[in-house]
Amino acid sequence: MQIVWEAHPNPLTPLDFLQYGRKNQDYPLHFAKLVSEVSNRESLIKRKQYQTTLLKHFWNKWKTQYLLDLKTVHHFKSPNIHKDVKVDDVVLVERSSKSKLLWDLGTIQETFQGRDGHVRACVVKTKKGLFRKPVQLIYPFELNE
Repeated sequence: MQIVWEAHPNPLTPLDFLQYGRKNQDYPLHFAKLVSEVSNRESLIKRKQYQTTLLKHFWNKWKTQYLLDLKTVHHFKSPNIHKDVKVDDVVLVERSSKSKLLWDLGTIQETFQGRDGHVRACVVKTKKGLFRKPVQLIYPFELNE
């Protein structure tokens, strides 16, 4: 995308903005002249104080609200990894499709425990047959609790 200034036949480039007021005298004013004409010292001080106040207000809200909410959300949303599935539990079996509506519904037929005593894999019966799946791909319904 190129922006063309009507007084200039050549399109503007990023270099033109870096060299604002130095190379090409067709641009309006130098920054110092622009600031001195638009505002005086008192208004600049007030503007800086207002910006500082806004920034402090933003950071305080961010620290007190956002970070605490983030901690709370992660605390309650963490899955219970110690909850093992049992035989005859109704589960969703994850597939490659992203939509959970397309995942298969099945029941646990057999479970396989790891050395720590927790279920690590299971045989799931779906309408397509029996499959051995790791528990990371199995999502039990909360109705089973």
